[in-house]
Amino acid sequence: MEAGAIINRICGFSKALSEDVRVRMLMCLQGGALSLQHFVDILGLAPSTVSKHLHVLEDAGLVVSKRIGRWRLYQWPEREGHETTLPLLDWMARAVKEDPILQADTARRAVTIQINPPPAIQTDVRRVLFLCTGNSCRSQMAEALLRERGGPAYEVVSAGVAPRKIPPMTFEVMKEIGIDISEQKPKTVMDFIGRVHFDYLITVCPVAEEHTPVFPGVTRRLHWPVPDPVEAIGTDDQKMRIFRQARDQLDVYISNWIQIDLHEMPPA
Repeated sequence: MEAGAIINRICGFSKALSEDVRVRMLMCLQGGALSLQHFVDILGLAPSTVSKHLHVLEDAGLVVSKRIGRWRLYQWPEREGHETTLPLLDWMARAVKEDPILQADTARRAVTIQINPPPAIQTDVRRVLFLCTGNSCRSQMAEALLRERGGPAYEVVSAGVAPRKIPPMTFEVMKEIGIDISEQKPKTVMDFIGRVHFDYLITVCPVAEEHTPVFPGVTRRLHWPVPDPVEAIGTDDQKMRIFRQARDQLDVYISNWIQIDLHEMPPA
């Protein structure tokens, strides 16, 4: 990159972010691509005003647009080639997560994409959310297993309907197969529902499947029922056996599914 290019890019970001409505628009896009009309519905602004702000964001490299049939969709840039842009957007998303204005935008976003769902933009990376009751065992294992088995073809997270602490045995049985999940933390599904688009929502317990009958922003939904190891009783050895069974059952699900799913990916 030429000397001063990064400085010029940062200055461009600063100018583009000088209007609060453009920050709101960027945060709406963390949940996936939107059209101009979606922004009109969410923000209550005239189409010409929305178009002007989108042009500013696109000129700064903070959003990109793609045409799919009659749709022109706007989204965050892809990971590759945007080493400056994506960390900024990720930081912004974390910093403003609890802002009530943005929470209201998120609620309106969920409504408008349900009424007028945009077509999915095909990429060579699948976004996957694993969901269970507590995000303490099964979904945590599944997250790590898919990340390990699927590699860069998948962007994967997990969450719970009612998150609770990850038990030590979850860490132990994953370490047995060479996967360290010590950095994974329990997360609530409310951090994602209506906020982030996923190619796949995969529930791994009946409770999660029952309590999330509608999940805005999901292209496909799968259910892989696995008994909850946390409910195991008996000695530590007996409990560990149940945890291993859950791990191995998920590993079979994931390994078999990857073989099918990769064949459906668009060519690079």
